[in-house]
Amino acid sequence: MHDLTKLPLDDFLDRLADRTPAPGGGAAAAAAGALAAALARMAIAFSVNKKTDGAARNRIEHAASRLRTADEVLRALITGDADAYAKLSHAAKQDRSSTPEQARYKRVVLDALAVPLEIVAFCHDALSVLDDLKSDTSRYMHSDLAASAILAEAAARAAALMVRVNLAELSDAAARTKIESDLEATLTKCRLRRESIEAFVRA
Repeated sequence: MHDLTKLPLDDFLDRLADRTPAPGGGAAAAAAGALAAALARMAIAFSVNKKTDGAARNRIEHAASRLRTADEVLRALITGDADAYAKLSHAAKQDRSSTPEQARYKRVVLDALAVPLEIVAFCHDALSVLDDLKSDTSRYMHSDLAASAILAEAAARAAALMVRVNLAELSDAAARTKIESDLEATLTKCRLRRESIEAFVRA
């Protein structure tokens, strides 16, 4: 699948609306996460001025770098999720009667799980950056800060649904339990970070 981020926004939304399985929920989650990261970058960019002291400037610049990485990865995962789903859908239709074919299918399932798990991880990273830096941000950017946090948590929760759907295809019960446990822990951290940011903005 060609790079979905190169499509005009209207065309991307139409692709989501088409009666095709990909791009779907995972790509939408990645797009929401990228929107969150991009909005956070804007809020951070307006938080440095001539009066910003050296320590705060260093914190903000480090935060901006982490958010840029999250933004870039999440954009790439829009297409990455659509590709992973297409491969999983194709593999699910193939014969899996032999051990090598079963091993091949497991690898495809793990790849399909890895993409939404990465979306969750980078949304959490963006939320962590925003929460740790909230006191350094310009008060004129606080509504954007909160909007970014809400989008990031929503993206993480949406991606988690994609993980849970595909977990059923993983035959390794121990691996399923570990992934589910780690996922739930990360979602809890996302929620707490978002709540912290919202409480700060409301105050």
